[in-house]
Amino acid sequence: MFKKVLVPVKATRGSEKAIDVACDLAAQLDAGVHILTVNIEGMEDKLTGEMMEEFVSRCRSKGIEATHSMLTARRPEDVARTIAEASNGYDIIVMGHCKYKKIYRFLHSSVAEDVIQLTSCPVLVTATDCLS
Repeated sequence: MFKKVLVPVKATRGSEKAIDVACDLAAQLDAGVHILTVNIEGMEDKLTGEMMEEFVSRCRSKGIEATHSMLTARRPEDVARTIAEASNGYDIIVMGHCKYKKIYRFLHSSVAEDVIQLTSCPVLVTATDCLS
């Protein structure tokens, strides 16, 4: 059923957990993993190509076929739509979500919530405490 797993990531602990969950799921289902990051035009991203290769190696060390790519969105508001558009042809999305304090949530939108609204495939969200 789930043979192609898409994992949108950024430079957070939530993404690291999503990679681990996606690899475990893929191992159980004999599926492949594609790791995706979406950079925002004109903004420097902390997630480098070297980090993406490390994520891929993490999956491959578990015997999972893994690839990666980087896309660009024009504005921060376009990240979720870019992920949703990229999800065509995938069976499931596994993505991290940081559990922030209420004031942070009030000031920032959740890409995971937006992806759930925009995509037609199932989304598995892994939650992690990202702020102490």
